[in-house]
Amino acid sequence: MLFVRDPDNVEIVAVGDGNLNDVARLRDKQNSSSSLIVKYAPPFIKCLGPEYPLTVERGSVEYQALVKFNTASPGCCPKTYFYDTDSRIICMEDLRSYKDLRREMIQGVCSHEAVRCIARHIAIVHRENHVAKLSTADMDALLKQFGYTDLVQLTEQYVFTKPFTKDDPTNHSCEEVSAQVNLVYDNPQILANAEKMKKIFLEKKECLIHGDLHTGSIMVLNDSAKLMDIEFAFVGPGAFDVGCLIANYIMSYYQHMSEGNRKFAYLTIDFCKITGTTYFENMTSYTGDMAEYIKTFMSEVAGFAGCEIIRRILGAAHVEDLEGRPLAAVDALGAGVRLLTAQDRIDTMDKLMVIAHMLT
Repeated sequence: MLFVRDPDNVEIVAVGDGNLNDVARLRDKQNSSSSLIVKYAPPFIKCLGPEYPLTVERGSVEYQALVKFNTASPGCCPKTYFYDTDSRIICMEDLRSYKDLRREMIQGVCSHEAVRCIARHIAIVHRENHVAKLSTADMDALLKQFGYTDLVQLTEQYVFTKPFTKDDPTNHSCEEVSAQVNLVYDNPQILANAEKMKKIFLEKKECLIHGDLHTGSIMVLNDSAKLMDIEFAFVGPGAFDVGCLIANYIMSYYQHMSEGNRKFAYLTIDFCKITGTTYFENMTSYTGDMAEYIKTFMSEVAGFAGCEIIRRILGAAHVEDLEGRPLAAVDALGAGVRLLTAQDRIDTMDKLMVIAHMLT
């Protein structure tokens, strides 16, 4: 990218609306096809403001994770060019022709092959960086490189703790949802299971995970997909990634059902099933009996999906799929409550689908 050597030849355009970081596109004024993405980590949570400080080391973690992910499953993430430790800036490939998966799904656009591509990438990353595959020395090195960070603590707080704390000031919801919060706060089983899932999230050192896998952190181009925003990466339970992804497909289902778009809503159920099938086809690193591993994994997926749905409706970081759609948000909240309540009885994707969508 020689054009960046001449500041007068560089056009800078802000892109993205992430909760944590600032992202800009640097483009050659004389050649619009020549560009790169610059990502900057401010010392606070962007969506909450300077009064919520956050370590800037997340940029270094993300850079290392991007390299690790692309090594395991080539092309699963944008290429990285370099990371500047002083300015806390990552320079990476500009996926100009790719589109944000969440915004595509809001419009009712997503292919089965793109869903397979996502599941295959994350399964391979898990497989190649799994405790069952790595030597003790390599696993120790992975744990040291991707251990407990401020962002893992952020997930602990904003996924598993604050949304389940009735009077936490960072929580917010629309009037229709507020009338239903007793489903969470007056339900001892929900609160106990949220604590249980938090314990698994923090203590199960299984494999390298994305740590924040949702439809807004994935870019798609026809049948291909790339994973983005990997600063939350750490060694944890593989089911957390899959559970968060499934949760986002479920929320999309309720968005489209509320709008009468049943055809695409039903496609999101296919996406969940494809995700499960493709993941297990590629995820061949596991400990213990395979049948028991799958049952435990799916139970954890259900619990994590329930937590993700609830926190996206009651917590600080909502999703565009449900914003301005109160009936969809209420229905999705019910799905999250059912999944988290029944997580220890869910051991297949089919059961998860029945409970999440109240299918008969």
